[in-house]
Amino acid sequence: MSFVLCACICYPVGQLCGKLLHATDALKAYGLNLVGSILGVLVLFVMSLFWLPPVIWFTAAGGILLVFVLSRDVRSPIGIASFCVLLTVLAWPVQPETQRIYSPYQLLERMAKSDGLMNILSGGSYYQKVFNLAESHRSIEAAEDRYVRTYYEFPFNFKTKPERVAIVGAGSGNDVAAALRMGASHVDAIEIDPAIIHLGRSNHPEHPYDDPRVTVHINDARNFFRTAQQKYDLIIYGVLDSHTALSHASNLRVDSYVYTREGIDEAFRLLKPDGVMSIAFALPNESLGFKLSHILQGLPGAGKPLAIRVRYDSSTTTAFVVQKGRDAVLPNMEAFAAIGFTDVSQRYAQPYPEASIPTDDWPFFYMVSRTYPTSYMIALGMVMLLSTMFVRKTISLNDPIERGYLPFFFLGAGFMLVETKAITELGLHLGGTWFVIAATIIMVLVMAFLANLIVQRNAFQRTNLAYVGLIISLLVGYFYARNHTLIAFASPWANLALSGMLLTIPLFFSGIIFSSLIGRASVNISTALAYNLMGALFGGLMEYNSMYFGFAFLYLLAIGFYALAWLFSRNPGIAWARRLNIPRTGAAS
Repeated sequence: MSFVLCACICYPVGQLCGKLLHATDALKAYGLNLVGSILGVLVLFVMSLFWLPPVIWFTAAGGILLVFVLSRDVRSPIGIASFCVLLTVLAWPVQPETQRIYSPYQLLERMAKSDGLMNILSGGSYYQKVFNLAESHRSIEAAEDRYVRTYYEFPFNFKTKPERVAIVGAGSGNDVAAALRMGASHVDAIEIDPAIIHLGRSNHPEHPYDDPRVTVHINDARNFFRTAQQKYDLIIYGVLDSHTALSHASNLRVDSYVYTREGIDEAFRLLKPDGVMSIAFALPNESLGFKLSHILQGLPGAGKPLAIRVRYDSSTTTAFVVQKGRDAVLPNMEAFAAIGFTDVSQRYAQPYPEASIPTDDWPFFYMVSRTYPTSYMIALGMVMLLSTMFVRKTISLNDPIERGYLPFFFLGAGFMLVETKAITELGLHLGGTWFVIAATIIMVLVMAFLANLIVQRNAFQRTNLAYVGLIISLLVGYFYARNHTLIAFASPWANLALSGMLLTIPLFFSGIIFSSLIGRASVNISTALAYNLMGALFGGLMEYNSMYFGFAFLYLLAIGFYALAWLFSRNPGIAWARRLNIPRTGAAS
């Protein structure tokens, strides 16, 4: 349903774009279209920066569209009236007692619990709640609050009064408050969503973020571990489970790279000798517990891990504890068992298939195993079918496919795969923050625009050389993705520069090719772009192959699509094309 609604909104915009492309030079119009896309991303970037609500988004988008429809269509008053009704509906306060914050990642709703303390929803579902567990607060005598306090202070049974503590997924501050109560000298609180920090700073009754011993880092947990210079006595994962996708161009979550083998190993290396790492997770299925236990067992220099079912917020919430240099041992396990804690270490110590352990190349922590989920395949098939229905008049599926359009299809498929790889790769190296995602998309569009500008000025006329450069750069990227731990510099900036270069060069070459075909094609430009968008959709569907083969495999798929684009853009005299009975009229060179 979401896909159909989005398609219906974009359908008239696409028709208008096609008409405008026909009204002027196609190559120049495409360049202006790219400039508009860059400006649109920048506007959305500013809106995300200031946490602006959807009514502002639609006001800006609708205002721009009105410029093109006013005085051109007798039905424009109806459209304007409908637009005003839409804005009114969006702005109408449905629940005045609820504070809504549109953070760069998600919709957060602040509500009050029965005791007056804050409760946070994410997208309408329970997310977090705060507690007042200070000794001075009388409710600490209640059995429920005593249990909650025992949970939050649980990691400190393995490391009493630690000097330095790192808490990832710090949220609204419960874990940070526990660290302060337990005598931590300094706490680094890492949280990716600035809006959650804002809510915790404003509403937590113990005010942990106002304590001078606490340093707040608005950062991706993986990126923090990669760049941290300090060593820690205790590292705590505060039930860090993402409710948000990394990007709609990728099937990853924000926390996907946090729970890979490499990600946990980077965190473990930051521990001091005898340091402790505690990972608490509400397990939706037991396979996640096996994965965490298996990764902790394989950490170099780690003792035997411990798994304790703590049942906080969920009957499956389990704390996995590992210590550097020795086995993790919980003192007074009998006392914890008396209040409901259960030692499940033996169960999760059982062997688990190595192929299903998440890595930086296959970071699907939430998937039980490498597979093509049936539900995904059904949904993707429906998307492809609906997309074909939307463009059937433009593409004319009942007529023979004109060979001149096929390069646009394969270029779209390859481009989508390269863009997806750029988002995931930079998310890995720079952190999966909204800023990085926006910067990546802008980078993709800027490279396409620069390529378009070069083609407009006839500075690059040999398309075949662009194909060669594109294939070579993708092969180098594939080799680097499979061996980036072997090709690493001491400086993180040097590694970043290498990753950026490997991602940028293919985008530049593909932009040269696409703009060259746009400028030289003797085909209908609207049909060509329709094929390109269908190819991009098909490439997006092919991206789901990463759920089985890993993300490096996308490089090989992209190479295959670009090779097909090159073959179908060649001169019409090749014999295999004749054997396939593909018409050769209107070919693009």
